[in-house]
Amino acid sequence: MTLGVRRSSDVTELPAVGGSYRIRLAGGDTGGRLAVVEMTLEPGALGASPHVHNSHEEDFVVLDGAIAFATGTGDEVIDAGGSLAVPRGTPHGFRNDSAVTARCLMIFTPAGYEEYFREVARMVAAGHEPTPAELDALRAEHDTTRWPLTR
Repeated sequence: MTLGVRRSSDVTELPAVGGSYRIRLAGGDTGGRLAVVEMTLEPGALGASPHVHNSHEEDFVVLDGAIAFATGTGDEVIDAGGSLAVPRGTPHGFRNDSAVTARCLMIFTPAGYEEYFREVARMVAAGHEPTPAELDALRAEHDTTRWPLTR
């Protein structure tokens, strides 16, 4: 395997509802071991409704502001400098409840889920705000389900 080098000029900002994403390292850069996505959440924005990843872990490192995480056991607010590790199969969602922009790194192990953000960005760039059903369908392509489960 060769070194996976991405310079700042290689990173494209992907639009999202209430913020943006930057894929810092994709699976192609790491041999599929992991992906790193930087997320920016505007004040009051929902990053993701509660969901469960069945095939990968997701870890968060908050860089700026504070992010409120909904978990299966309650809410956790993580300030800049803090982190949260979410094992596969663990319910979580996140939002920015504050009046300032928040920013964090999301690390996916193994890689693959970064493609979800590319798909969401395509919709948003085309002027379409994805519906919850569309997001559920995209998540399902990556072995991720809404929580609590709805029938």
